[in-house]
This record gives sequence, structure tokens and C-alpha cells, in this order.
Amino acid sequence: MVSRGRQLALSLATLLLVAVVACEKVPLLAPTGSTITLTAATNVVPTTGTAEIIAQVLEASGSPPHSGTQITFNTTLGRIEPSQAETDANGRAVVRFVATGASGTATISAISGGASTGANGGIKLSVGTAAVGAVRVSANPATVSALGGTTTITANVFDVNGNALSQVPVVFSTTAGTLGGSVINTDTNGVAQTTLTTSQQATVTAAVGAQGGSSTGSGGTGTGTGTGTGTTTPATSGQASGSVTVSVSAAPTLIITPPSTSPSAGIPAQYTFAVTVPSNGAAVRNLSVNWGDGQVQDLGTVSGNSVVSHTYRSTGSFTITATLTDASGNVSTVSTAVNVIPVASPTIVITPSVPSSCTGAAGSTCVVTFQLQVTPPTGVGIQSVTVDFGDVATPPKQGLGGLTGSTTLSARYPAGSGSRTVTVTVEDTLGRTTQGFTTINIP
Repeated sequence: MVSRGRQLALSLATLLLVAVVACEKVPLLAPTGSTITLTAATNVVPTTGTAEIIAQVLEASGSPPHSGTQITFNTTLGRIEPSQAETDANGRAVVRFVATGASGTATISAISGGASTGANGGIKLSVGTAAVGAVRVSANPATVSALGGTTTITANVFDVNGNALSQVPVVFSTTAGTLGGSVINTDTNGVAQTTLTTSQQATVTAAVGAQGGSSTGSGGTGTGTGTGTGTTTPATSGQASGSVTVSVSAAPTLIITPPSTSPSAGIPAQYTFAVTVPSNGAAVRNLSVNWGDGQVQDLGTVSGNSVVSHTYRSTGSFTITATLTDASGNVSTVSTAVNVIPVASPTIVITPSVPSSCTGAAGSTCVVTFQLQVTPPTGVGIQSVTVDFGDVATPPKQGLGGLTGSTTLSARYPAGSGSRTVTVTVEDTLGRTTQGFTTINIP
């Protein structure tokens, strides 16, 4: 039989055990009158990002509560890991906010016993597109060819703090042409890129957190190698957009003017290439000329009138084709025909003068003078002139070198020589040989 004292001892032990177990199961909560203040390292979180949340608990006296006080956290977007945490010796509990892919504003609150952050005492985090502050759009090149061209459209997205906003979708739209992609996520640098292919002026808009909304902007009228930057529409309720205008460069014009008279084979002739760049056009990058005789010549970055010399080596009809390319990629091709004629031979005029005294007795001599005129065609020079007076003359031959114009020569013939032929041989700078003749009679 158990004594009454022993029963009392067992009862007290049981009650103590129950009290201990109850204390272990009931969490330690903040006393009435305590306050909970939440802080975060950032107010902007990417759609797949995280942020550290700190809860500071203070009792009414300003002292931290007992270490191990349990705090429960709630959020309207994403999740809190862990959802419950215990304070340290300083009354701080640290958890992590985790974004789960959705954009919006996460309102985070905390509660412990009779203490809470209150209706407006929590913190708000802008998640994804809700954090957008500005969108700046640029095009490179800012000008494309009127025949059609492709430019790269770049959208730089910034959050409300001016930092790059990553992993948010950017919606691109255009007033003309075709986009390479219409919805592109920003990279870690807050950049989203697409391409525009167009032959018409187009305004491209990049919107974040909105499916529309645009602002006018201009990329300028550069040469096609620069970057055009547009304007930005300020963010409103998690929405921002920017736009840029891609211009179309008008093609330059070209006129080919051949010589006023038909050029001659082997002789250089002047050809004029007149280039006109329109006010909204790009600078000329190169002018290439195909002369139609197998020769191609690049004239480079010409402007205005360019006079070029060319020599055709043979006769016939040739087509000159000039291709003009500007910095925007415009290509203009112009052709004209030219008829190349043979080169005229040098003219040789020999005027002899036989004195009347050349009727002397046998054995006497007669001096005959010759007025010689050699005229080459334009563009041709004379290499040499040789006069053959005949084998009975003294001298029988005479070389005059590169004679151009007129000169007077003389030769001595024996009386009674009769009819004699004088020959003038001319070699020109084209390598051709031309001869002229005259006949004299020595009685």
C-alpha cells in the first residue's frame, strides 16, 4: 500500500513534468506593448531574386525581448524563408524574401504575440517590372538604306534607383518594318536587344510593364554608322517605355559625262562623274567604275564633280558602268555608252622648190629646198622623223628627231638626175609609222 506522502510526491512530479512539456510546446512571444520594425537591404528585387529581411523587436522599455522570441512573417507576393524565425540576443530575426517569377509589389509584415508591424508598418518591395524606373532606347545604325536595311535596337532598363534592371520582359513594337523579336528579357546588365529590318522610317518603342505607350524620339540623320538615341516616358505605376526613330537615307545620284567628241583609241580622254548627295542622304563610301574594256577603277569617297582620265586601247563601242555606294548601304548604278574611234595619223606636207638654175651642164649640181610640215593628232607625239632624199642626193638621208611643226631642209642633186621621189617617215608615240612622199624633177 502506497503511503499518502509518496502519492503526493508522485503527483507533484507529474505536474512538474506536464508543465515542462507545456513550456516546450508553447512558443515564446513578444510581450504586450512590444514593437516590430522590418528593414530590407533593397527595395527592388528581380523576378527570380531574393532579399534579406530583418525584424527588430523591442519591448515597451526599449530593450530586446528574451532570446528565442518567435516572429511570424507574411507576404502578399513571393514567399518568406523561413516563414517563422526566432530572435537573437539583440532582438533581431533574419529571414529571406524569395521572388517566384511574378512581377508586382510585395507587402511584407510580421507578428509576434500582441506585437506586429501594424497596418502600414510593413515594408514594400518592388518585384520585376514593378521596379522599372526608366527605359532608354537606341538604334545602331540610326539610318538604313532606302533599299532596306537592318539595325540593332537596344533597350537599357533601369529600376527606380537608377540601377540596371535584369530579367524583366521588354515588349518591342514598331510603326514600320519587321522586328527580329517582340518580347525580350533583359540580361544581367539590364539590356534587351532586337533587330529591325525596314525600308521606311520607323519608330520602335520598348515598353516594360506595359503593352503599349510610346513617346516620340529621333535617332538623328547620321551616316549609318552612329547610334540614334530616343526619349523615355517616365515610369507610372510600374510601367515605363522609350522609343527611337530609325531614319531612311535617300540614295545619292550620279551622272556620267563622256568627252564632247568621240575618244580615240590609245589616247587619254576625260570623263566627268557628277555625284549629288541629298540632304537626308549619307556620305558616299565608294565610286567604282567599270570601263567596259576589262578595266575596273575604284575612285573612293568622291563628292561633287570628279574628272577621271581613261585610255581605250582599241576601237569599238564600250559601256561605262559606275556603281555608287553610300555609308547607309544605298547602291546606285548608272551606265553610258562611248564610241571609240581610230586615231588619225600624223599629217605630212612636203613642199619642194627646184631652182630654175638646175638646167646646167652635165656634171653640175642643183640644190633643192624642201618645206616640211608634220602635224600629229591631238594627244599623240612624234618620236622621230626621217627624210630620204634618194641615193643620188647629198645627203641621201637626214634624221630630224621628234619634229612637230615645220622646218626647211635642203639636198644637192646632180644635174640631169631626172625624176626623184623624196620620202618622209614619221614614227609617233603610239608606235605607228606614217610616210609622206613628193616627187621632184632634176633636168
